[in-house]
Amino acid sequence: MEAYPREELDSEGCTIPLTDQDPFDSNRLKPVAKMLVEFDGLSYTVDSRTEKSKKILEDVSGCFRPERLTTIIGPSGAGKTTLLRIVSTLKTTNVRGSITVNGKECDSDVFRKQACFLPQQFALSPLLTVRETLYIAARLKVQGIQGPHAFYSIVAEIAENLNLTNNLDTLVENLSGGEQKRLSIGVEIVTKPSILLLDEPTTGLDSASSNQVIGLLHKIARGGCTVACVIHQPSSRMISQFDDLLIIHNGKSFYYGTWDDVFSTFCDAGYTCPQFYNIAEFVLEVVSGERDGDLNNLYKICSVKCANWKTNIRNSSTIGTDVRIASNCRQIVNKPKQLSTWQQQKTLLSRAIICIKRDNTLTKLRFAAHVLVAFLLGVVFYDSGNNASRIQSNIACVFFVLLFLYFANSMPAVQMFPIEAAVFLREYLNNWYNLKSYFSVKIISDLPLQILAPSVFIAITYYITGQPMECDRFLRTWLICILTTILGQSSGMLVGAAFDTQIGVFLIPAINMPIILFAGFFIKFSEVTPYLQPLCFISFFRYAFEGILQALYDGDRDRLPCYEIYCHLKSPKRILDTMDMPTIFYRTTVFGLCIWIICLQLSTYLVLQWKARVAKR
Repeated sequence: MEAYPREELDSEGCTIPLTDQDPFDSNRLKPVAKMLVEFDGLSYTVDSRTEKSKKILEDVSGCFRPERLTTIIGPSGAGKTTLLRIVSTLKTTNVRGSITVNGKECDSDVFRKQACFLPQQFALSPLLTVRETLYIAARLKVQGIQGPHAFYSIVAEIAENLNLTNNLDTLVENLSGGEQKRLSIGVEIVTKPSILLLDEPTTGLDSASSNQVIGLLHKIARGGCTVACVIHQPSSRMISQFDDLLIIHNGKSFYYGTWDDVFSTFCDAGYTCPQFYNIAEFVLEVVSGERDGDLNNLYKICSVKCANWKTNIRNSSTIGTDVRIASNCRQIVNKPKQLSTWQQQKTLLSRAIICIKRDNTLTKLRFAAHVLVAFLLGVVFYDSGNNASRIQSNIACVFFVLLFLYFANSMPAVQMFPIEAAVFLREYLNNWYNLKSYFSVKIISDLPLQILAPSVFIAITYYITGQPMECDRFLRTWLICILTTILGQSSGMLVGAAFDTQIGVFLIPAINMPIILFAGFFIKFSEVTPYLQPLCFISFFRYAFEGILQALYDGDRDRLPCYEIYCHLKSPKRILDTMDMPTIFYRTTVFGLCIWIICLQLSTYLVLQWKARVAKR
């Protein structure tokens, strides 16, 4: 494994060596400001305008303290994840109540710059190594330093503290579940967040990996960060590392305070935890009604005690000193603004190039398929383009070329893009970059293969099948094939962005069947019922099919040689007349395909924008 110097920049921009002290106790990884997050009377209703509205949260109160690890527990469906999403400002609609930071209301856009939310399913780019994942996260999120060595020093620190040093050159897809969880935390702590919110970070992990993750969160909290996480069923060893507790059941907060005070509070309400019993399991059994007692009395006692506890925290001299560090929310965010669009695009483009090189499905396999199918078509339709007796075979060859170029590029895209869209959504919501930067890089990075693969394909097919060796005809055919390829991948991206892989694989052929039907191959334009003819004008397959036939047969091409006794279709003009072509000019077919591509790309952009907005609701 390549070793990188462990260094960072001082205030004058010079590199200084890092010591072996705990990275989370160093100045670089300490949060900019300690933040006390308080929420009072939070309520959230789903579909409040309909009769089927349901209350998810009802009058939930509590607080997350700096330098403390807070755990949120409760039965399934209690509203734990919803609470975290509301506090992180990812949900804003149908929400009532107040959220304050250091005693003052905070603008949600400003708050998001200092808070990180890690969902239960945390999407990572599977084709990047651990080193590359952390490095790109640092390039996109850390500002004020220059040069790769400074960024690699950050990567080395984070990897060392995450116990991922031996996995720096391992692909993300080859990491274990626990390693991926720790990496997901690492990509967010590179910018020293003041607030870290996690939804069930131990789900799917064994006990050893779970304890390791919780130990990491405990260490991050001790560095000054406000850390809160949802834990489904913590073990006794985990509990020893937690500081504060919030219990939620049926959308209500039954308890919030320190773990040390749980026993006495529940005892005051008539609930006594058996000796050597897991306290987390005990409180869950109590609030779920599995143990005899008066839950209403428990709720009242907890409300009074916890309200007093929160007041004491607010008035505490120790916390008060920390709070006054950033009493104004806008003073909290003293980091530079987001990177410029150009800087974001450079980093995203470097990541895209790495992924393209390693993607066997979208690159190597797809390119190999283009070459193999090109030779197959050449064998099946050998010299059909220059033989009047094989005109129908040559027209079938043209149509098959279009079908292959479209589906060979749309199907891989619809399979792979949902994974990429999930990574984009997570990074976008955590303020890594803007949508414009991501989408422009996506289009640019895809272009080389979109041009190379069909160019090799059509060059082989065009030559072996005996098409006219004229530069103008070949270039016009090549242009239609390139546009068809781009259109196919654009279709796959749109469906992949809007739906998951299973639905997308069904929708791509299902939606395109009517478009293929009215392409002019199965039925001529003049034979289509008048009220169905508008479907011919919106069929991009028709534009592509007619465009290639015009490129091959239109103009002053000589009559085709006939190798049989009689050939009815020797004249190129008669061939086009038989196919009811041309109905439009060649440049119109190119224009029509370009309009389709622009519409699909714009729709994909709007779908991603819509998904980002929905995720914030």
